[in-house]
Amino acid sequence: MTQSSPHPADAGRRPPRLDDGTDEREEAGRHREFTQGPSRPHWPVRFAGASASGLRGRRWARAAALIVIAGLLGSGLWMLRWSGGGSTATPDTFWYARDALRYAGHSSAEADRTAAEITCGAMKGDPARWRLTYTECLRYRSRLPARAPDRFQRIFTSRPGYPLLAVPFVRVMGATGFAAATAALGVACGVAVVLLALAIGLRPVQALVAETLFYLLPTGLWGSRMLAEAPMMLCLLVALIGTVLLLRGRTVKTAAVVLACALALLCAVKPANGVALAAALAAGAVLSLPFASSRRTSLAVAGIATFVLAGNLWISSVLHLPGVHETLQDTFTRHFRLPDVPDPWQRLADASWSLWTDGIAQLMLDEPLIPAAFLFAAAVLLTRIRRDAAWPLALAGLTGALVASMHPLVYELHRLSVVAWIPVAIALAALTPTSRCSDQVPHLERTKTGSLCCPATGGS
Repeated sequence: MTQSSPHPADAGRRPPRLDDGTDEREEAGRHREFTQGPSRPHWPVRFAGASASGLRGRRWARAAALIVIAGLLGSGLWMLRWSGGGSTATPDTFWYARDALRYAGHSSAEADRTAAEITCGAMKGDPARWRLTYTECLRYRSRLPARAPDRFQRIFTSRPGYPLLAVPFVRVMGATGFAAATAALGVACGVAVVLLALAIGLRPVQALVAETLFYLLPTGLWGSRMLAEAPMMLCLLVALIGTVLLLRGRTVKTAAVVLACALALLCAVKPANGVALAAALAAGAVLSLPFASSRRTSLAVAGIATFVLAGNLWISSVLHLPGVHETLQDTFTRHFRLPDVPDPWQRLADASWSLWTDGIAQLMLDEPLIPAAFLFAAAVLLTRIRRDAAWPLALAGLTGALVASMHPLVYELHRLSVVAWIPVAIALAALTPTSRCSDQVPHLERTKTGSLCCPATGGS
């Protein structure tokens, strides 16, 4: 077998052909392919595909392991708060438990009696509220639905979110299912804190620190009571996760659905918090447009929040659900035991001013660590966390002050403003020292993203 000559004189000559009519160069090529096997570019492609698949599998395994750890940590800390406080219920627990039992198929009389047993049994540890014997409490609570004004009861029946979330547990476990539902929602709050921390750029260890702080702060206390605070905070945290992912352009369609569903469910759990958060996100997204990295995603957040807000107001109007005016009358007439006041808004302004100048101001003076924690958290949000994650957290915390101002009751201040501590938990965890940026954690960017691993780029 001969090779064609590279000499210029052979440039125009056709290569010699073999007996079967094939070109020598074609035969040589086939010979090399037969002796050397497949061409080399095929191997890197297969290796790269296997490597990418393996990395994805390990990433999902790490994410699943982190969620399991967060669930176990949250379960332990939730039990600590459940057993470490006083009463695990308040008088409002009766109405939520009664509705959950009714939705689960119990008769009205049975639901009233069982709800009274749940509430009276849980209120024994609160001497301030426990003025009756257990038998007297059962008698009083079980007869309360027949004596309480319908206007007062409608305030609770217009918030079906918490009872509906408890229905599966009540169907399976009976009366104890209501406490089990509260436990599940409280532990889910801790997992949501971890996911939110990862979404804004914290490392896994920092995310677990944020979860721990969540349970140690007042959020953990109220998240372990049989009240609507646990599902309310869960919905708020999920809404923040959707907002941050949407603003950062990650899984945009899924994030938009998560945000819309979380806001809608929040309005069903606690309308005051749902309306406040939807209005805050809509306003914040519009005001952040000049500084937004993507105006399209900011407008999407504003549009979703406005849509949910308008839908909630429309449904409330069509179904004649109790609104802010009715809530104010409930506050100033001692649960409708007194005649309606003619000027509820003026009384609200006066009571809110008194709440801030007397109640809150005195509380800040008596416990200076509280204002220090809020100021410290604000500084961290401004300097260590990128803007598209910082402003939703800050506004969500401010909704706690707004809700407390709309219900100016000093003895309910800590419960109504509990969401103000969520940014504090995230901000304090953000200061946990880290050794290096991780390139294996989802949603954790290392350069030009303002992640907490690289504080020099924060706030960009």
